[in-house]
Amino acid sequence: MAAPRPPRVVPGEASESDSEPELLVGTAGQAPGAGLKVPGEASETEEEEEEEQEEQRPKTPPVLAEEPAAVWGSGPSLLQQRLREGTGRLRGAVGSALRQSYGSAARSLGGLGGALGRAQVTAAAAAHCLRLARRDLRAVADTIDIVTACHLLPDIRGQL
Repeated sequence: MAAPRPPRVVPGEASESDSEPELLVGTAGQAPGAGLKVPGEASETEEEEEEEQEEQRPKTPPVLAEEPAAVWGSGPSLLQQRLREGTGRLRGAVGSALRQSYGSAARSLGGLGGALGRAQVTAAAAAHCLRLARRDLRAVADTIDIVTACHLLPDIRGQL
């Protein structure tokens, strides 16, 4: 008679609580099946649970929101019509506001351009007048130098 072998725990199964006895299997030279799925067995990780749930879900093609007629089989709903109308009004209001702001900015820049042109003409005229005055002052300074350097004229400084 052979000595009895110690019982072996089946991998993947565990008792629910400490009071439950564990299932023990005696191996008669056979290794327990690794990777076998036992019905009612808890999954090892959350990923396995998610994979199982995805496999059980029926595969349905995604419905595109841009095709409302395909979803409901009729024309656009009242909500979609209202959204289109509101979008049209909003686009019109935004376009009008942009046209007004750009138009007023263009007019302001045009007015500033005219004022800048007039200021440039005035500055050029002032610069010309200053050149003429400087030329005249140099001519007067030359004349004064000539008069003071000339000894032919009587000395009038002492008689005053």
